[in-house]
Amino acid sequence: MNVELLGKPIHIIKDELANILNNSLLGLTDQIQKWVKTHELTMSVTSIDFQSPKQGQHAAFTVAHNESGMMNFRCSAPLLIALADRFYHSPVNRLNSVKSQTITTSDLRLQERIGRLFSAQIAPEEMWQSCDNSLSDDIGLVIQLSVTCEETIGDIIICIDSALIQTLTNVIGLQPTSELNALFSQQLESTKVKLNTVLCEKKMPLDQVLQLKPGDIFDIDLLQSSPISIGQEHLFNGHVAEQNGQLVLIINTSKDT
Repeated sequence: MNVELLGKPIHIIKDELANILNNSLLGLTDQIQKWVKTHELTMSVTSIDFQSPKQGQHAAFTVAHNESGMMNFRCSAPLLIALADRFYHSPVNRLNSVKSQTITTSDLRLQERIGRLFSAQIAPEEMWQSCDNSLSDDIGLVIQLSVTCEETIGDIIICIDSALIQTLTNVIGLQPTSELNALFSQQLESTKVKLNTVLCEKKMPLDQVLQLKPGDIFDIDLLQSSPISIGQEHLFNGHVAEQNGQLVLIINTSKDT
């Protein structure tokens, strides 16, 4: 997840979105029922979790918030086909034929229409712009709804990226409380991180590198000052020494030495 969200009350955003969706489901269901001309359509929120965006078999409808962040919306293929057949008054039921179960541009237009209906519940329509960008694999919020349209059961997946979570946090005006900060600090202190260091470097001509094979042996010289880091963040330097019969890494007194 975006490091800017660390310490933010992001779970409150999760609860707030759950409340928004639950409170608007009746109106959303009623509107979609009118579009597809059936009262045999129901929707319910199945889950709202922090995870990477889910990939689907067809393109999602993606919108970008004017401030920052993106959200995409996707109906499962059978559900989208069932809704589109009713919306466009299809003379045949495409779900009865495997060859006809290809998502068309008309299907995607209906998906966009429904997606805009949902995005308007989170922020005013004028705050959104459609875009062709894909969401990153960064952790965000994934909302899953179960939808039944007559005999067809499917899912609607809404993915919100971390930048949009940040925007929604700012818009709602949430500020970390002392209890949240204390809980976050406790969890952060117990988080395991990977400490990396470079013990040696060796320069060789490219033709020699290309000739290397398993089992080859060559001399190395340990660095007098080895950089120690977490990810891309350089923390300090250290040097290798021997202690009690084994090699150890001793942290230098200064980061720059």
